[in-house]
Amino acid sequence: MATCARDIIQEPIVAEERARYDTPMRLICPSCQAPIPAASINVERDVAACAACGEAFVLSELVASGHEEITEIGSPPRGAWFRTGIDGWELGASTRHPIAFFLVPFLCVWSGFSLGGIYGSQIVKGEFNLGTSLFGIPFVIGTVFLGSAAVMAVVGRLVVTVVADDGTVFVGVGPVGWRRRFRWDEMERVEEEDSTTRSSGSSGRVIALIGKTKLRFGSMLTDSRRYFFIQVLRKMLQGTRKKAL
Repeated sequence: MATCARDIIQEPIVAEERARYDTPMRLICPSCQAPIPAASINVERDVAACAACGEAFVLSELVASGHEEITEIGSPPRGAWFRTGIDGWELGASTRHPIAFFLVPFLCVWSGFSLGGIYGSQIVKGEFNLGTSLFGIPFVIGTVFLGSAAVMAVVGRLVVTVVADDGTVFVGVGPVGWRRRFRWDEMERVEEEDSTTRSSGSSGRVIALIGKTKLRFGSMLTDSRRYFFIQVLRKMLQGTRKKAL
């Protein structure tokens, strides 16, 4: 995992790349435990170099293995939030994504030409053609799939709620969406994993909440929001363990 920092040509992190790590966290060197400053992180090349011991690491592996700390979970990246209550807390983020600027126009063109041409012509003529209608089913499925992704990329949200030890993961729009319940006291760790599926707006990485059950979510979060989720969940798990001792 580690290599010599001298073998890596450090390049400045442009604003767009730095924004991916615009979260209240810091990377910790796994070799000497010294903090790794932002200037020594190259997101584009997936490299983080430690100035203290001279070693360099694969950035994504550091994040996935938990070698970073949140310094202030009360300052989430834009589009994310963390709220505490008397008997629980809520961690959430918008799934709004720039891919919406492509998906929405594409969906309009796709559905307009495909569904309009296949079914619209039958409606106008007042005739029903079984073969043509069956041929259009894949286009209907594609429209539903793209439509769901487009809506999530515009107004979707991901929320993890824990009240006492009862937890819920919600992904959807408003009150409509996918819900999964779990026991918070049965959770042991949080990791970042590769997604088994790739969809429009998906980063290809997911959050894995692992214990007696395993929950995977967050594929449509931006990098900064996903990393914030991971760190808050890890911090809350640490707090739960301390209370149990």
